[in-house]
Amino acid sequence: MAPSLRARVTSWYVGLLTVSLVVFGASIYLSVQRYLEASLQRSLASEAKSIADTFVNEFEAKGKAWLTQELSESYPPARNAQIVRLTRLRSGEQYHVLYPSAGASDNAFEMLPFPPLVQLQGAQFRRESGGDGTPLVVYSLPYTSHSGARYIVETAISHVPVSNLLRDLFVWLLILTPIVIVAAGVGGYLLMSQPLKPVVSLTAQAERIGVGELGERLAVIPTGDELERLSHSLNRMIARLEDALDHNRRFSADASHELRTPLTILRGELEHVIQLRDLRPEVSDSVGSALEEIERLAKIVESLLAISRLDSGAAGIEYNPFDLSVLAHATTEQMQLIASEKRIFLSSPASGPVLVVGDETRIKQVLVNLLDNAIKYTAADGHVVVSTATQGDRAVLTVSDDGLGIPPESLSHVFERFYRAEKARTRGSAGLGLGLSLVQAVCRAHEGDVSIESTEGCGTTVRVTLPLGDRTLLQGASGAKLAAVAVSQRH
Repeated sequence: MAPSLRARVTSWYVGLLTVSLVVFGASIYLSVQRYLEASLQRSLASEAKSIADTFVNEFEAKGKAWLTQELSESYPPARNAQIVRLTRLRSGEQYHVLYPSAGASDNAFEMLPFPPLVQLQGAQFRRESGGDGTPLVVYSLPYTSHSGARYIVETAISHVPVSNLLRDLFVWLLILTPIVIVAAGVGGYLLMSQPLKPVVSLTAQAERIGVGELGERLAVIPTGDELERLSHSLNRMIARLEDALDHNRRFSADASHELRTPLTILRGELEHVIQLRDLRPEVSDSVGSALEEIERLAKIVESLLAISRLDSGAAGIEYNPFDLSVLAHATTEQMQLIASEKRIFLSSPASGPVLVVGDETRIKQVLVNLLDNAIKYTAADGHVVVSTATQGDRAVLTVSDDGLGIPPESLSHVFERFYRAEKARTRGSAGLGLGLSLVQAVCRAHEGDVSIESTEGCGTTVRVTLPLGDRTLLQGASGAKLAAVAVSQRH
């Protein structure tokens, strides 16, 4: 089953929000990372240049003791601050470290245990590990004094604060992003219910329209947008469908009514012809065959007329209380003769009274059609079972057989007029293809329904549901009907 419109819209919304938040979070993380790295590097480069300009030239005049004291005061031993090392280069790859930043006095060690880059041609940033294993960002600046002496000024700082800050930022983004997405998804799903309420209302109304008549119309949604235009369009479509269905019903009823007279005349004329003396055998056979076809046409016309009247509500149904279980049992007994010719066993298990209000003649017509179909498509020694029961406020009539069954592709068409499955056609059946259509029309006229379940080669079950009769109405039933109910209760 496809997801609802609300679910699809919310999914798109959450999906787009997720992508946006991921892109935004990655941009924030990378921007902060670049900013912190750049700030770190600018600070190291600025300090290195300041040391070179301020201390190196003075060192040549004032000596190493002055240099050590000044650098120690300006850049005290490392306490998560910048680390400084000043190296004087000699010939070849020889060098002399003039000032190295040291650790705390109670645990002295060289903060920059790696050698300086004596062949350095220009300023350079690199990553190294300090004496205690701390990751460092190191800036090396080659410098030449006024006297021509060459030096390497190195400034370094721990990368731990930056790493910790980036890690905390990543954790917060990782926590907050799913929370925002979930909150947005729940909120979006709930918010979508309000704008979709008119659509839900339209759907509910559309489901009701056509169950009985098409006279009902959809409520127009006064929103001034596409939903209002949709309401008007659907109402116009329903009106067109109603006109088309009324035209078809009138055509079927009128055509059926007009055909009855010529068919009656033809049958009368042919019956007169077949009674003539000295009629040649081949002519008699032809006239007899024509009479059979006219009889078949007459049945089709009568069935079409009955269906049209039932659909239009002009059938003149008489509503009287009766016991459906008694009717089912009596009709099954009457159909026993037809079933016995094919060695088919009909049965109608005893049940309690199932009281309905309707046209007993029409409901019996339903039973006869269903039993006729069951007998027709059940092989010899087969079984047909008719049962009645109550389910909630509905009366249920079931006709089951173990016959041919109906192919799955035909199940959705069996209630169409003149439709017969291919297997039924090949049996030389004289069925008209209108029996189930008439059954459905009668059920709908009684505010009931009919459904069919079938497995090819295993059998078919037809289930008719009708509204249960109000017992207060049944109090006015005739004595004969009440006696029949009493008989059924005893059985």
